[in-house]
Amino acid sequence: MIEVESGNKSSIGSGFQVSADGLIVTNYHVISDSVFYPKKYRIEYLTHEGETGTLKLLHIDVVNDLALVQRETANAPFFVLGENLPAQGDNIFSLGNPHDLGMIVVPGTYNGLKKSSFNQKIHFTGSINPGMSGGPTVNAYGQVVGVNVATAGNQIGFLVPLAPLQALVNRAVDPTPDDFMAEIQRQLIDNQQRLLTPFVENPWPIATLGQAQVAGEVVSFLPCWGDSNANDKNARYLTVQKRCRLDEEIYLHQRLRTGTLELEYEWLTSDKLSSATFYNLYEQGMQSAGPGNNAGKENVTNYSCQQQRMANSHNMKLRFVFCTRAYKDFDQLYDVLILGASYDQANQGLISHFTLAGVTQQMSQAFTQRFVEALAWQ
Repeated sequence: MIEVESGNKSSIGSGFQVSADGLIVTNYHVISDSVFYPKKYRIEYLTHEGETGTLKLLHIDVVNDLALVQRETANAPFFVLGENLPAQGDNIFSLGNPHDLGMIVVPGTYNGLKKSSFNQKIHFTGSINPGMSGGPTVNAYGQVVGVNVATAGNQIGFLVPLAPLQALVNRAVDPTPDDFMAEIQRQLIDNQQRLLTPFVENPWPIATLGQAQVAGEVVSFLPCWGDSNANDKNARYLTVQKRCRLDEEIYLHQRLRTGTLELEYEWLTSDKLSSATFYNLYEQGMQSAGPGNNAGKENVTNYSCQQQRMANSHNMKLRFVFCTRAYKDFDQLYDVLILGASYDQANQGLISHFTLAGVTQQMSQAFTQRFVEALAWQ
């Protein structure tokens, strides 16, 4: 990425040619600045042989973090996409330009698709470092089996698998979008429909949390973790917590990420605290919730919040704070933060919270209804 005014590079990534006429695949996050700020940045390439030039952006896939660009060339050598994924344990090789040190090859192991993943990624046991994003990972025959996309450190890397890669390359024959921002919004809405439809079509399964009931496992790709202070003999109250978070998000640019889904519950009880002290403890728990995604004031409006008291179908009395903020570049998308607290029990309470990032109003309302109806006392 070249910052136009200075004429210098502002970031780097890798890419690989997939056709003789110059089609190149890279990560969307490598070229994202040119989408959001097309007058400030342009995309250039430097080949392993030292050739340079400009690139034209053809198509993007923000959900899978892919982009298709093109350079002017003919009859150039290119990578062939594999037809099948390797077997678990097979040796594969990641190529890229880490920290702008030049092209390197990193050997590693194919360890299958990441478990409990909504948008599939390949688990690669090998080092993927900054600058290698968008480079190919190939099998022993030099066929592309994935695209470098992320790392979790300690020899844990992730690759975009073949299916979305092939789908992007196939779109080369389609017209380039006139408005990439409108295309991003369309892709985000399609993705959140796939993500949230299982949550809104049917009532949620129920799980126990202390003396309360909350949402059970609605989908397999939303892992949950729990904790309590049950082993603290000096505690004057008991707290039991459950947190569920989608272990992936969608990168739009360096100051804006979306696609987050979070559910959080905390049950508290005490026979040692006065009503006033217990209430203050309760209020502190409510104040800890916040949005789960990174967004700045140039990207979203301030939250607008409303309070409401209600009783759900299980006759649990609840006080809810409903907060939404709008995306400035996407007129149909919002971040939604809901925080609730029961108020019908003297010595126990349930705090509940969810965050949805990048959703339509209609989908957020349907999700909220299911969330509220999943709360109950045993």
